[in-house]
Amino acid sequence: MRSALLVIIVLLALPACSPESVPTSTAIPKPTATLVSVDVTRDLVRLIWEVRNGEGRKFEIIRKSHSEPPWKHFATVIPVNGLIQIDDTAAVPGQGYTYRIRIYLTTGDAYLDEVQVEVPL
Repeated sequence: MRSALLVIIVLLALPACSPESVPTSTAIPKPTATLVSVDVTRDLVRLIWEVRNGEGRKFEIIRKSHSEPPWKHFATVIPVNGLIQIDDTAAVPGQGYTYRIRIYLTTGDAYLDEVQVEVPL
């Protein structure tokens, strides 16, 4: 009888679980990219994205021409001061292009942003 009583007393003395005692996640936040500037001329497509949570990570820029659909590797970049800038001097006047940012995460590839441009004649 005494041992059963001790168990009850011990259980009543345990602290209740509160929000402060719940462990927090130490996972690295997923990077995000926001397009902040687009400059398209006959000779140059310049795109600038602001990147959050991407410090030290490599990002791949892929591009496809609207007249030739397969996606192709365009550049691999690391953000500088929280920004990714690409200059596409190979874009053809009169063509349309779509650019995407891809990042490789442990949970799989993620596409952060996509932008379409038309290069003037």
